[in-house]
Amino acid sequence: MPVELHERLSEFSYGYGVTREVERRLRSQGLSATPFLPSLLHEAGLGFDVGFKRPGTPLMLQFKLGQAMRRFDPSPRPTLDQPFWRYRIDTAEPDGQFELLLKAEQDGADVFYLAPKFHDWEIYLEAFERERVLQRSLVVRPSDIRNTLDTHSVPDGKHKVVYDTGNAYLCSDPLELPSVEARDLAPKIRARLESRRIPISDVLDHVLNGFADRSTIRRGSKSRGDSERGAYAIPSDDGRQAELRQSRLARMRAVGRSEEEAIALAVGAEAWSSGAQLIFVTDQS
Repeated sequence: MPVELHERLSEFSYGYGVTREVERRLRSQGLSATPFLPSLLHEAGLGFDVGFKRPGTPLMLQFKLGQAMRRFDPSPRPTLDQPFWRYRIDTAEPDGQFELLLKAEQDGADVFYLAPKFHDWEIYLEAFERERVLQRSLVVRPSDIRNTLDTHSVPDGKHKVVYDTGNAYLCSDPLELPSVEARDLAPKIRARLESRRIPISDVLDHVLNGFADRSTIRRGSKSRGDSERGAYAIPSDDGRQAELRQSRLARMRAVGRSEEEAIALAVGAEAWSSGAQLIFVTDQS
């Protein structure tokens, strides 16, 4: 039987370990890395200086705890070592997690799914003590998931990411999925900041505006008129999401020290509500 990772690991602890290591790696590249905390939504602004006019990027880390597996069913079976792991992803849900992350990436953010290549808290603790949690994680961009589907003419919907210590596939039919080496994550972000030299405030503004219009990436078969979804009064289905987003931004403007800070708070709130850790990354050189 598969091992449910959420029963053997804490998403909070795993996310904390990944975030701390990402911060250290970014700082080794001469970058400032400041995580967004949900407590900031109840305080008078961010409480720290992001340096909004510096070149930077909003970095979003989405943590996934799935299952540890020893059998792959049904066939065809991809080339996998034992043990291997999988997590589920729905690329078609309107205003769902994948859609939010993919849109943020297309609008200039750096966005990654991260999933552990281990399945017990003792293994996690050893990796944490040795600062190897990120090294022992699968790192995948939302855009690589979308591109893999498009390349093989596979429609959006409910899929599984299946991986071992060295390979990753998008299933049901196993499709090889590109991943990012942990050691390359911080240098890639450093290189991107150097190549585009855009203030982080501009990127955050673009990302926030992009949250309101995801039509450019939506291809799902699910409709907003779905009777089952309609029974739950989901704001994005009944037209209330835009009003709620504007009300939230107005509250952020009331507590933020500037328009840039209000936008940063709004982006952080929406990323956090979907389960993603937002880190404000800026160039300090």
